[in-house]
Amino acid sequence: MTDNLEIVVIGQLTLDDVVKFDQPALLDSPGGSGLYALAGLCLWEPKSIGFVTRRGNDYDLDAIFEKVGACLDLQGVKQLDVPSIHIWNLFDRTGNRYFITQRWGSYDDVMGIFPEDIPADYQKSRAFLVAAFPVECQADIIRSLPSDSLILVDPHFQGVYPQFEKIWNELLKKITIFLPSEEELLRFFSLKAKETISEYIPYLEEISSRGPRVVGVKLGARGVLVYDREMDSAWHVPAYTEDGIVDVTGCGDAFCGGFLASYTLDQDVYNAALHGIISASFNLEEYGVIHNYSIEHQKVVDRFNKFNAQLNRTTQKIK
Repeated sequence: MTDNLEIVVIGQLTLDDVVKFDQPALLDSPGGSGLYALAGLCLWEPKSIGFVTRRGNDYDLDAIFEKVGACLDLQGVKQLDVPSIHIWNLFDRTGNRYFITQRWGSYDDVMGIFPEDIPADYQKSRAFLVAAFPVECQADIIRSLPSDSLILVDPHFQGVYPQFEKIWNELLKKITIFLPSEEELLRFFSLKAKETISEYIPYLEEISSRGPRVVGVKLGARGVLVYDREMDSAWHVPAYTEDGIVDVTGCGDAFCGGFLASYTLDQDVYNAALHGIISASFNLEEYGVIHNYSIEHQKVVDRFNKFNAQLNRTTQKIK
């Protein structure tokens, strides 16, 4: 099934122990940037997907893969006889999150993703989503991808400090879409947070001048700001919430999946941002990632249509 894959998702798997101040602990919850990004993509029912990851011997993905169905190619899932990366995902009473790697599980040196993990057939794929994982591994993966492919990169929160600028200046020349979070963009430029969303546009333009056609900043509760260099235009798309926020973990990853599912069809940045926001909105309604794989496609389409009808492309354009 590897001929003409639409999108290949490259990202990690983790098992998360979620501890929230006002909720019971959720132990061994399947997570990881790769699984959340894949979930955000699968909501839109693409025809063919490849998945590149490393899977520990304590990670049960079979039920998830069965729900995705025949569109998912698993050549790139490497099974290892070692435990997964285990993470404490801790929330304090004000909502701040803390990620702590548990000592008894594996680490990135074993469960990272490397160029040799990508099946040769995947190199013919139309688009790649490189989810967030340590910058050294991300860099090697990006370098190994074909230069004529569409590449979306979600940077890792620890990999956007000024000391990595030389690496990013090299990689950005090859990246099509770059989607950091607000915190990551602030670190990238050593900035303080901006109250007015449009103040981020010059920084998106600056990154785009180094290579990517599309640069966005994920703003959490304020939605997303996206910039398209070829159109020299920027749009702000607000967040969508329907049933309240339960768990924000993985929403940025899910956004990237939804964004790329749409962008590969028509290269419409505004429309892609709408799709990304809807993917993120489903993700935050329950703990963990598993529920995303059971959502009926028509429910996703109905929410998208409702959200799209509430907005106006012209008024959302801020440049």
